Amino acid sequence: MADVKSGDIVVPGDQLCVIEELSPSYGTYENDGIVYAAAPGAVSMDLKQRSISVLDTDGNMKLALPVVDDILLGEVVNAYEQRAEIAIVRRNDEDVHSGIYGEIHISNVTRRFVKSMHDVMRGTDIIRAKAINTHKIPTELTVIGPELGVILAKCSRCGNPLTLTTYNNMFCLRCENRENREVASDYGQQFGLEARPDLAPRRRSYDRDGYDQRDDRRGGGRYDDRSRGGRSDRGRGGHDRQNDRRRRN
Repeated sequence: MADVKSGDIVVPGDQLCVIEELSPSYGTYENDGIVYAAAPGAVSMDLKQRSISVLDTDGNMKLALPVVDDILLGEVVNAYEQRAEIAIVRRNDEDVHSGIYGEIHISNVTRRFVKSMHDVMRGTDIIRAKAINTHKIPTELTVIGPELGVILAKCSRCGNPLTLTTYNNMFCLRCENRENREVASDYGQQFGLEARPDLAPRRRSYDRDGYDQRDDRRGGGRYDDRSRGGRSDRGRGGHDRQNDRRRRN
C-alpha cells in the first residue's frame, strides 16, 4: 500500500493503494490494479468495507468517476484538430460537483470522415456524451448515436444561440452566420430552440439530363456549352449552336 492514511490530502492522480488491499469508492478510480485519487480532497479508509474514498474538506462524499455507458452532460472547454476536452457537469441526470473531465477523439464523433473537431463542435458547446473507457483520466467519451451530440451551440461570431436548420447545419438568427455541428436528435429543445428547416442552405438542382437548372438564368455551369445565356439560344453558347444548325442545313 502507498504511504497514505485517512485524512491525508491528495490530488487527482495520486496513488493510494492496490486493488487487493482496498477497493475504489467515491472520488477514486482503478487502473491496472492500482487505485488512484480522482479528485482533490482527503483520504477516507473504510477497513470494514475494505474500501477507500476521497472526500471534500467538509467530509462529504465526492461523486464517483463515470462508468462505461454512463450518459454525461458537459461543456466543451477546448476543441483541437483531433480531440476535444469536456468539463462534465451532469452524470445520469445527477449534478457533478467535483472536477471531472472527459475527452472525445475525432474518431468517436461520427462514422463519416471529419477533417477537424472544429467542424463538429467548438468551445462553449453543451454536449451529451456516453462514457466508453473509464480506466483513465480524462474519461473517454463518444457522441456517436442519435441521442448524443451537441445539444446547444453558440455563434462563434456574436455568441447568439445557433438555430438548427437541417441535418447538422446551423444558422445564427442575429448575424446570419452559418456553422456546422454534430448535433443530438433533440438539439435545442430543452433550451426553447425550434428547428428552422426553411433556413437551410440552398442546394443545386439538376434536370433529368444532368444540367444545373440555374445555367439558363445566369450562364456558366459544369458543361462544355456553358457561357453567357447558358443552354438558351440567347447566350454566346446559344449563338454557336445556331450557327452549327445553319451549317448542317
